[in-house]
Order: sequence, then C-alpha cells, then structure tokens
Amino acid sequence: MALGILPVSAAAQDFGSFVSPGELADAHAEVRGVTNCVACHEVGVGVSATRCMKCHDAVRNQVSNKTGFHKDKGETCQSCHPDHRGRTFQMVKLSKDDFDHDQTGFPLEGAHAKQECKDCHTKAGEWAGLKQTCVSCHEDPHGSMESDRPLLAGCETCHGVERWDALPIPTDVFDHTDAKQADFVLEGLHREVDCERCHTDMRFVPTASESCATCHQDMHRKQFGNRGCEQCHTVNVRKWQRRDYPHDSTKFPLEGQHRKVSCEACHGDKSKARYVDLPHERCDTCHSDPHKGQFKPRDCDACHSIAVAGFKLANFDHDTTKFPLKGAHAQVLCETCHGTDAEKGFAGLVFDDCSSCHQDPHEGDFAPDLCSTCHQETSWEVADFDHNRTAYPLEGGHLEVACVSCHGEGDARQLKGVDHSTCAACHGVDEPHAAHFEPARCDSCHQVAAWALVAFDHAAETGFRIAGKHEGLDCVACHGELSFPEVEPACSACHQDDAPAEHFPGECGACHVETGWAFASLGANGHDVTGFPLRGAHQAVACQDCHAPGVKRAAAQATCSSCHAAEDPHRHMLGDRCESCHTTLDWMRTTFRHTTTGFPLRGVHRAILCEECHAGGFGGTPRECGACHSNARPRTPVHDIPQSFQCDACHRPYDWDQVSYPH
Repeated sequence: MALGILPVSAAAQDFGSFVSPGELADAHAEVRGVTNCVACHEVGVGVSATRCMKCHDAVRNQVSNKTGFHKDKGETCQSCHPDHRGRTFQMVKLSKDDFDHDQTGFPLEGAHAKQECKDCHTKAGEWAGLKQTCVSCHEDPHGSMESDRPLLAGCETCHGVERWDALPIPTDVFDHTDAKQADFVLEGLHREVDCERCHTDMRFVPTASESCATCHQDMHRKQFGNRGCEQCHTVNVRKWQRRDYPHDSTKFPLEGQHRKVSCEACHGDKSKARYVDLPHERCDTCHSDPHKGQFKPRDCDACHSIAVAGFKLANFDHDTTKFPLKGAHAQVLCETCHGTDAEKGFAGLVFDDCSSCHQDPHEGDFAPDLCSTCHQETSWEVADFDHNRTAYPLEGGHLEVACVSCHGEGDARQLKGVDHSTCAACHGVDEPHAAHFEPARCDSCHQVAAWALVAFDHAAETGFRIAGKHEGLDCVACHGELSFPEVEPACSACHQDDAPAEHFPGECGACHVETGWAFASLGANGHDVTGFPLRGAHQAVACQDCHAPGVKRAAAQATCSSCHAAEDPHRHMLGDRCESCHTTLDWMRTTFRHTTTGFPLRGVHRAILCEECHAGGFGGTPRECGACHSNARPRTPVHDIPQSFQCDACHRPYDWDQVSYPH
C-alpha cells in the first residue's frame, strides 16, 4: 500500500512526537513544533544558555551585570528550569517559606524583612528583573527628579532599612549652611527652624526662597512698600526684632533719652504698629504736660533736655528767676519747693524770709530774721558756729563733741542756760570712779584736749612702777573697775589664774620678767635643774611637746620611752634604753656594733637597711644565707645539689658574682 502524504502540520507533529522527549510547558508554547527546536537547542550541543537569554532579557541583564539572583547562574539554565515535561509543568518553582533572598544580591533587612513577596513582586509569576533602587518601589517625596544634586538620588544616604525617619539630618550628610550643598544657605535663626516648617511634606526641591515674604507674613501691612525685610531685620536677632535701626535716616533722629525708649512705646506693638507719618512736631504730641499749661505757648524743650535722664532740669538757670539758687538751695530737688504731680506750682511762690519755707525749730527763742546769724545758705547745719561768743568757749576735746550732746535735740533741745560750772554738771552721770576722787577735781588727772590722756604718776602715787607688758593696759585690767580698789603688787595677785597646772612654786619674778612673760629662764641653771638637760634636737622642741597642757610639769619622765614609745621602730624588742645606741645629736647615727651579735656585716650586707633582715623583729634572726636568699636561688642543676644550700661555700658577700666553686 502506498504511503499517503500527510499534511505538513500533522507530519511535523508526528515527527516531533517521535524525536521530542515530551511536550513543552505552556510558558514555551510559542516555540512548539519541530521547526523551532533550534530556538533553544544547538546542533550537537543541546540546550544553549545563550539562546535562552535571547528571550529572557531580565535574566540576561542579571548575568551580564553580575546582579540579582542569576548573577552567577548563566551557564546551564536547564539545570533549574527543565522542559518537555508536559504543558502544565511549572518551570519556575519558588518556595516562599525557605527561599534565600540573599542570593538575589538584595538581602531583606530591617523593615524589608516584614514585607510580603507580592508587595514588591506585583506581577504574578514574574520574580526577576526588579531594580534594587529605592525609587523603583518607593515614591519620592523630595522632588529629586527636579534636582541635579547627587544627595537626593541616593535614599540610603539619609534613610535606612531599620528606621525610615532621617531627621535630623547629620551635617556630615547634608550641611544646609554650606553654599556648595544648598541653594539657600541657613544663617542665624534659620538654623533653629525645623525642616518641616519650610519643606512641607518633606519636599526639598523646588523650595521657593526668593524673598522673606515667601515664608513670613508682612507685619507692617506694606507700610514700607516693596522694601525687602532684610534692609531692617536680620536672621541673627531673636524674633527678628530690629533694635539698631538707623533712626537718623528718618525725619526724627533719636537723641539723648529718646535712644533708650522702646520702639513699641512710640510705634505701638505687633499688628497695630505704625511707622510712617507719626506726628512729632511738639513734645506734648507724645508727652503729657505736667505743668498744666503754666508755660504755654513755650514747648517743653525751652527748659527740659532730652540729654538728661527723666528730663530733669539739669541745665535750667534758676538765676534768671527772682530767687537765685545758692549753696544748699542748689542741691534741693525741684519738687521740694515746687511740689509734685497735681500740686506743682512754679509762679507766685513766697520767699521773703527763711520762715516762708522752713519751720522754726527754736520755737521763737530767736527772731526769724536772725537765721543767718548761725545758719548759712551753704548748709543748714550749724557747723561753724563761733562758740567763743558764748560764756563757755570750746577747747580740746569739746571741739569734737556734737551740739546735741550738750544741748539735746528734739523736744529736749536747750540752747540757753546750760550749766557748765563744773565737769560734773555735764559728766556727773558718767562719773566712773564711784566718788573715789573728788568730782570737782576731774581736770587734776584728765585733760580737755583728750579725756583718755590721764596725767597720773603711778609710781609716785602708788609705789608700783608700770613698765614692760604692763604699759598700755587699761586701768581696769588690774583694778577690775574704775573705782580703783586696792591691788596687791605681787604677780600672783593678778596672774594666779594664768599659772599652768602644777607649775613650779615660788614668786613669778624669779623666772619671768615684765618685758615678756614667755621669756622664762627657769632660774640660773635653766632646764638642767630638772635633772634632764636639753641637748641636741631636744633644744628645738617646744615645751608643750613634752609637757602636755593640764599635766604637772614635774610629771614628765627623763626616759626616751616616756615620749617616744609609740615611735619605737624596734617594737621594744631591744629594750627601752634607746640612748645605748642613739644620741640626741643625730638620731640616725647609732653607736651599735653588729659584731656584738656574732654576725659581722661585710660586703653588700653593710648597705642593707636593718628592717630588710629584721622584718619580723631583732631576736632570733637566722644567720644562714638560705633563710633570706632562698627565693633568689637560681633554678639551675648546679643549685639543686645539697651543697648549694650553703651559699657561702661558693659565694662571698663582697662580690656575689665571683664564685669559688670547689669542683
């Protein structure tokens, strides 16, 4: 039977079924058919990865650029994606639970690890080809497409996968004060403004910054027209306040006290402030007239000056009035005579005599027109009154006494009829001697020149000469009171309580002198009479170092241990007779000879401190070398033999390194 000729498609299908290992998956449906085998296979080679990547652009890019999951898998595609296993065969198998995303070159870290696969791979079945840049997934709020600065192109410069919030931006990332990094350089108070205040919704480009009005509201309601804010204000002053405005450029230059007035005092505050066309022709435009029109039509500057604080009349010439100011009157405040506030008056004031302004303190004792006889216009106080015009001229110390001391003050003041016949007339109440002396004879001892200067010969009157330390003492120091009771001339009469406890008996003058109490000689032989002569270092020791306060001086013992027991470095192991080795001339140089111990010090032993060998005491100290030097014995074989424990068998204390080993 002749073979029938099949249609081409049927024949091809039949032939393809004969040579093909199985049907292609639906993903490769477009290359089904025996004529399309070379789309994936090379003759004599098999499946070619190169031909696979002619169709799969995303994989080809990853292999070429060494990025993504396929960066190192471009040789054998069929090892992971086999075909010819049926139409429904899944060539791409992905286990979401155990897939290692690190192999893609984009490890999931921080917030990325919490995302679902579909959040990034939005197209079903497409897993490769996604870009790894932030903007490929995230919306750019900063306007980076409108900027040519490299900072906005890399999100990771400011943001991180752990925490997206990047504020505040460190200056090492972006310095808004650097003209090379920012079009609008932040200065002054602009440095303290939060980013969100200017960059709404965190959009950085573009941000308008042509003028202050772009961000700031005009508080002056366009009073200054189109003049820029920076002509008056500066970003370096808090709240943009301008305190150094050149007011001299206006029609009203500020001078004197006007320079200290706040801007708000004249211009108003905030939204009600007014800066243009303020009236300033007269002072009373701003200042109320405290004189209630007494000087109109003259303006304030006819008398007052803005250069004087409080607009005081510092330069007003009172001599132009009917009452020129002289002396103390020139120092009186204006309001003292002219009144204050509503009571101020400047015209028609009466000034015929002193009583017109001043109240008579003498209550008519003197005629009103005699004020100038005692008082002067330079000072109301009677400082230079000539008391010699009275019956009692002032002399000596009386010249320094205040008037009120004798004449009293206030209601008790008495200027006439003051008794001055005797000292007791004034000083009777002050008489301190309890009538021991005749009151009428005060001047027999005291002088008018100075009451404390007493002309009293103590040696002639009492037989007790005052000399040495006694000179300059107040009388009451010895007499107890100014009644001057009888006092014994012996030292003990005054100084008994000053004598130290258990002091030597006898009269104080036997050792002490009146020129200096501390200069006591302890009699002719000094300290030798105590049985303990002071020698060497003992001569420089203060008495109280050995004789404690409150302890009988004679209680001190003459043994070294009585004072130095606590300082004994030998801990009493050598007895208490320190003087057997030490001397008072030089404590460190001793008379002790080590040869008396049976162990003479030779060689290097002579330079060793005592405590290096006698650390535990002086009694029972061993003499063998090993007792002190066992730890220093070298760990060598020659020192391990029994003979090596006798160090002096080989070594000498004069030269330790020279060894005479009896080999």
